[in-house]
Amino acid sequence: MLLKRLTTAFLCCAILQILAVVAVPFGGAAEDTSSPTLNQQNCGQRNYQGKLPIDSRLYEHPWLARFGYNRNGNVTYLFQGALIHELFVVTTVFATKFTDYGRLAFVRLGEFHSTTDPDCQIIKAGDRETCAPPTQDIAVDVTIVHPGYDPYEQVNNIALVQLSKPAKITPPSVLPICINQDVEPEAALLLVASWCGRRETGLSEIPKQYIMVHKNPRQCRDLLKGYSLKQDDNMFCVVLDSRYKPINASIPEPNLRGSTGAPVVTTQFEDRIHLVGLLSYGPRYPAKFEEPYIITSVAPYYDWMLSTIETVIARFGEKA
Repeated sequence: MLLKRLTTAFLCCAILQILAVVAVPFGGAAEDTSSPTLNQQNCGQRNYQGKLPIDSRLYEHPWLARFGYNRNGNVTYLFQGALIHELFVVTTVFATKFTDYGRLAFVRLGEFHSTTDPDCQIIKAGDRETCAPPTQDIAVDVTIVHPGYDPYEQVNNIALVQLSKPAKITPPSVLPICINQDVEPEAALLLVASWCGRRETGLSEIPKQYIMVHKNPRQCRDLLKGYSLKQDDNMFCVVLDSRYKPINASIPEPNLRGSTGAPVVTTQFEDRIHLVGLLSYGPRYPAKFEEPYIITSVAPYYDWMLSTIETVIARFGEKA
């Protein structure tokens, strides 16, 4: 399923999600939606309502994880995943096997501004500046690739990154995201939020946010003419919403460079953010505005994720 010009390498550190502009009181209660292992009580907590600015805000993506690649003691943070349990981040296989900057060694949680720590921002006009807790850099214990992953067809492109110790769940800074098994991507409102940018400018210092539009398989094939892509039932494709198309040629188009493994999310269920998929492939840089991005849906893998995590937790209990 490799494409002539589609690539996993530098998609744009992205999450797809629907968040917004008016602050919601932090720490609000959320009702339990699923198993005690996944979809815990505080998962997917929304900290904003209303309009969606392109520049994200503090606490808007508390499940967003960045990966640190270690080469001879030099750690480079790139690509993403989503925190789904205090011990696990879900991402694409490519993000776990990427070695251009060394081996995958760390997961960073609670990141907002990539050049400051702690991160501070005025959440609501007239309020004092709010500062988040320091970021959490946690060593990777092991990566668990889906047993059905095919590196040639690129199907079952999903992996779990197991942390060496539990993340500190510190609302509203660090929280797991909810996983909904009933999401229909074609009917869901989707958004990309990520540290991304053009090659000439580098990745953004804070996550950018873009609403995405679902395309059905026929539309996707039409947009991918000239590409050799095999899209299976566990994938779908999206394009940037037309509102982001520049009004003239002098303005650079948005680019999702660097986003392999980024979560795709929606707010279609209750008042929570739910994980829908993972950004797997995209046009090789520089992408044209209308070119699609291929998403791996997570719903078909819910049982695999749950059983894998519960097996690890049981082993932890045996060692205790």
